[in-house]
Amino acid sequence: MAKFGIAGEGITDQIVIENILCGFYKDYDDLDNEVRYTQPPTDETDSKKQPPKGGWTRLFNYLGSELFLDDILNDEYMIIQVDTDVSEEIGFEVSRNCSTIELIEKVRERLILEINKNNNAYNQHEDKIIFAISVHSLECWILPLYLTKKGEVIHKCFEKLIKEVPKVSKKLKVNKNSNDYDKLSRDFLKHKKLMKTVSKNSSFQIFINSLPKKI
Repeated sequence: MAKFGIAGEGITDQIVIENILCGFYKDYDDLDNEVRYTQPPTDETDSKKQPPKGGWTRLFNYLGSELFLDDILNDEYMIIQVDTDVSEEIGFEVSRNCSTIELIEKVRERLILEINKNNNAYNQHEDKIIFAISVHSLECWILPLYLTKKGEVIHKCFEKLIKEVPKVSKKLKVNKNSNDYDKLSRDFLKHKKLMKTVSKNSSFQIFINSLPKKI
């Protein structure tokens, strides 16, 4: 049984969440060996050129599947990640015309609706499920590592990351692959750096506050 399963929109989101977990639980040795990517699933046969298929629609299908129920029984905790920039798309249909706290709660309720299609799985396993809802994208959690500007940024964070990263390091790249995102989020492995960054983004703070203090 793994400590954490991570179900998200894509492999780049999963690797960032894993780095966050390893930095948050700084006293837990080899936590990276206790993290499992459940959606999209990965294994040794996955190619960097052909990453496993993700997206919010596949995430929703997974949450309502028997596979999700099996995974949640085989992991101590299940983290479910989604960006709110997709929340107004057809099939998701959660308006972003509200505060961050309200939006996170609405998206959380939408995810629970999908999970409960599977024999009320959320009602049965609520204590094991943790939501990582990034407003409006997970890049907004990474951006404060490279942006010295004060104030929270929640719009066009991917584009801003592309602009700001070269100012800090010419070696780092911002491409949608696990290798680049692992490197971009490596500072999250440092507990003090992580917690300083968390304080600059409210949806990031909400996720951190939802994690169990001890595992």
